[in-house]
Amino acid sequence: MIKLVTIDLDGTLFDNQKKISEKNKIAIKKAKELGCNVVIATGRPLNGVLPVLKELDLLDDTDYCIIYNGAKIFNVKTKELVFSSSITGSDVKDLYYEALRLNTYLQAFCIDETLITKEHNPYTDVEASLNHIKDELYDFDTICDDDLFLKFMMVNDEETLNRVIKEINPIFKEKYSMVRSSPIFLEFLNKNTNKGNALVALANYLNIPIEDTMAIGDQDNDISMIKAAGFGVCMANGVDEVKCAADFITLDNESSGVAYAFEKFIL
Repeated sequence: MIKLVTIDLDGTLFDNQKKISEKNKIAIKKAKELGCNVVIATGRPLNGVLPVLKELDLLDDTDYCIIYNGAKIFNVKTKELVFSSSITGSDVKDLYYEALRLNTYLQAFCIDETLITKEHNPYTDVEASLNHIKDELYDFDTICDDDLFLKFMMVNDEETLNRVIKEINPIFKEKYSMVRSSPIFLEFLNKNTNKGNALVALANYLNIPIEDTMAIGDQDNDISMIKAAGFGVCMANGVDEVKCAADFITLDNESSGVAYAFEKFIL
């Protein structure tokens, strides 16, 4: 019996217009009424996920959320942190200089969730717009080594990031959890931070056996939780690597694939 399910947002719960279908809403409501813990697991910050939690009525003191691709897990009502991880200012500066070498735009989320960038660019503008936040111009050379950050991101068009992934110094792939959360976002987090570890941490916190969990996603940053879950589900629109990692491929995000998986395996 599935007692905990984690759901990605973009390309998964959202359709291509960033809307949640009525079928998905009804399925989530029914699952919660059955006692299933329904948890949003996203790369977005708190401000970017709160409207979704309100729309789905996931606002009780029994509701939890995973944000920043696993860097934070919190109780939705009390805002109590179940888990939090970070990287240092020294890490961010190293990644900053590598981004400059690779000639790509960049941004970072400070520990207080402030979004900073070296220069305004269309990709950071997308981040700010999606998540209802403002970005701040910042001189990355002034960052102190012991400052704390949630994550660093290289942001650009899909073709540029494809090149960046090929050309980046391999040491950064080894030192950090490097995930591509969308075609235009490449993220660097604490080595032990990903959605999969967050799912395991939350399941342990709630005393739910990992075999009683399900995860649904579509992008590279969802692979870890799909592998970690007792049952992993990939959207039909998901990338091939996620499909290979999943136990089941549901309908696409335009066809309420989340609701289909819920109806088949939970309801």
